[in-house]
Amino acid sequence: MDNKSFLISVLGLLLVMVYFNPFGLHDQNVFGSVSDDEDNSVTEQPLQQPLVNNSTSGIATSIYDTHEFNVGDGAQNLFILIPNEGHHGPGEEDEARYLNQPFVPESVTISPGTNVVWFNGDVGHEHNLAISGGGGSSNPLYQTGEFSEFDARNYTFNEIGDFSYADTVEYENGFIMRGNISVTDDDPSSQQGTTGSNPPTIGLLMVPTEDLAQHTQDLQGRGFVIDSTHNFPDLREGDEQTLVVWEAPENSDASTIIADLAEVSQQFPYS
Repeated sequence: MDNKSFLISVLGLLLVMVYFNPFGLHDQNVFGSVSDDEDNSVTEQPLQQPLVNNSTSGIATSIYDTHEFNVGDGAQNLFILIPNEGHHGPGEEDEARYLNQPFVPESVTISPGTNVVWFNGDVGHEHNLAISGGGGSSNPLYQTGEFSEFDARNYTFNEIGDFSYADTVEYENGFIMRGNISVTDDDPSSQQGTTGSNPPTIGLLMVPTEDLAQHTQDLQGRGFVIDSTHNFPDLREGDEQTLVVWEAPENSDASTIIADLAEVSQQFPYS
């Protein structure tokens, strides 16, 4: 075979190999570059929202389940919530309550010298609380006088003993809002504090769960710390609500805390 015939045979063999591509190289992008028809645009990621603890946890769950709160030693102020529609009792033809506690928490244990503050979250209703007990007298130790929504009244319990308090108004079906306070100098096992220490001021709010992030961010922006939360379906329509246990900024006076709570509460749909 002459050289010309040999070259023609070799070229023919190479053409056959390229056509049938036995090594799988046909159309392979060996440099990994993006083809013209591939979408190489950058997908915009949604902004991450601050995390909010809206799960069942800690003190909030215990208060919801037991109606009780053992504050322990060291707390200077305890804010008890009068929840919206808290003046309604059981047995009404149309259920109007959000939860079955006229005061949240309904029963508390505190140390002598603790200042108890009742914050009125019951929209459109005034309350006057009469405190009894301690000395065995049937006469009230103290009456708060009427205070309206988003306002508060307080009483400092300096004496050891068991006390009760009640609204002076009798509501539908004879329902009376009642709560209990036990003052002891024992060293009770405290429920509170994710850090293991008792904050100077602790309290509660009830907010719609769907707006929880908004309202907790508002509280945190004012210096409050969210200790724990508990989600629950309300009694009236089954909508989800959240109990929020908060701790106030250190060195905050009661009047400033009340003003902050009022401003936050006025944004709730109950208002």
